[in-house]
Amino acid sequence: MEKKLTSVFLAGIAALGILAGGCGETKQAAAPAAKSEAKQETAAKGPLTLEYTYKKTEGMASNQMAAWIEDGNGKLIRTLFATKFTATGGYKKRTQSLPVWVKKSGLAQLDSKKVDAFTQATPAAGKLTFTWDGKDDSGKEVPDGTYKLVLEGTLYDTSDALFTGTFTKGGKDQTLDMKKTLTKEPEKAANKDMITGVKAVYKGK
Repeated sequence: MEKKLTSVFLAGIAALGILAGGCGETKQAAAPAAKSEAKQETAAKGPLTLEYTYKKTEGMASNQMAAWIEDGNGKLIRTLFATKFTATGGYKKRTQSLPVWVKKSGLAQLDSKKVDAFTQATPAAGKLTFTWDGKDDSGKEVPDGTYKLVLEGTLYDTSDALFTGTFTKGGKDQTLDMKKTLTKEPEKAANKDMITGVKAVYKGK
């Protein structure tokens, strides 16, 4: 009798172990799906997409970048991003750092909350992507019309690169013609390739 009870008891434990193992497998299978959903929720959204390749360089006042949107009158309406060193006061020490953006944005008069909203640490080298959702710095939707996308990069010391392209908000699909201008050639040839492969696309309605 004791042997039978022992056998039944052990069989019950084995069954529980199988069930527990099955539950564990079910939980593990669900994890990848949750991870995938999280990526979708954090994916950048917006009708305008800017992409380029960044290569980390060496030298004074290098590796500084900013991108923004201007209206038809040349007024900056939205900063998409700016590297942390310049945005948080570095421009006071190095006046050659992103001079166009610093002036256009009125950085010296901006409060810390607005600065924090677009400030980013210098990214790792590789392909970078940023988007614009059609709103200004206060979060209001801007009217349809002609706008300009600007990407600025301080390559080395006083060598500054600007990439600009115009598009029509509210229009059809557009590929922006991003034209590059340099204030002067960087002293180090390698720094000239800090920003390459600049592309921008606007997805119409």
